[in-house]
Amino acid sequence: MRSVWWIWLWVWWCVPALAEVGEIPLKDPHRVVFFALGDQGSGSDHQRRVAAAMERVAAADRGVDFVLLLGDNFYPDGVASVTDPQWSSAFESIYTGKMLDKTPFLAILGNHDGHANPEAQVLYGLQSLGSGRWRMRGRQDVWEFGRGTGNQPLLRLVLLDSLAPVERQAEFARQALSGGGTPVWRLVAAHYPLRSSGRHGSSRALLTALLPVLQAGGVEAYLCGHDHHLEVIRRPGEPLQIISGAGGHVPYSVGERLPGSEFALQGQHGFFRVEVNPTSLLFTAFDDRGERLHQSRIDR
Repeated sequence: MRSVWWIWLWVWWCVPALAEVGEIPLKDPHRVVFFALGDQGSGSDHQRRVAAAMERVAAADRGVDFVLLLGDNFYPDGVASVTDPQWSSAFESIYTGKMLDKTPFLAILGNHDGHANPEAQVLYGLQSLGSGRWRMRGRQDVWEFGRGTGNQPLLRLVLLDSLAPVERQAEFARQALSGGGTPVWRLVAAHYPLRSSGRHGSSRALLTALLPVLQAGGVEAYLCGHDHHLEVIRRPGEPLQIISGAGGHVPYSVGERLPGSEFALQGQHGFFRVEVNPTSLLFTAFDDRGERLHQSRIDR
């Protein structure tokens, strides 16, 4: 038992600090393309339709570099172990096709994932089980991708553990954003929204503790799920907020739109495509047929 305890302690404290540049090879070192979606892990026909749409969009783009899963990866209560049958029914057998079969999936935890054994999701990634596509090196993590016009990283992607206390999330984000070289772009992803026009609404705790850290760290965009809709919120002085929680579970309606909400899709499934290059960030919303719905842009 003591040896098991030390293994979990290592996973919790050491693995999240890693940022292994180049572990996921890029087709173009000056361009990063990925899909972002959350609340997908239902194993339902809805999830399969979104996956099929992702495959079509990826094929039109000759592939994507990775997929970012924004939590609630397995409904209703996460997975019990690395051999849980949901690994097949809600992940491996869902994301298939010539493109997705060879695409890495970076994942973070959602509230439903915390009901059972969230560490099993970390171990599934660390042990490269199944198809080996599941990439989860810790409950929080930092990745860097590509190169800018100089020698600086093109993208630093900070993944937060939304099951941890907000203060711990904010401290990890502060350290991740201030360490290392200066990337061209900084994105942060977590499960819970800062602001949302959806059912769960905005988080006062995150707005108080995390938002000032993101602002001080120069974060350009914050990606999340939890509310089961697609939305883009652009407010002066804040990171662009991308809510992508329509990945496969029952979609939510959207109430009165918040100030700064420039796009919202309710009652329908979909996902976002994110393109990063040295001069711009592009966030494109697609529905579950692969139809383009909206694009938001940030230019350098």
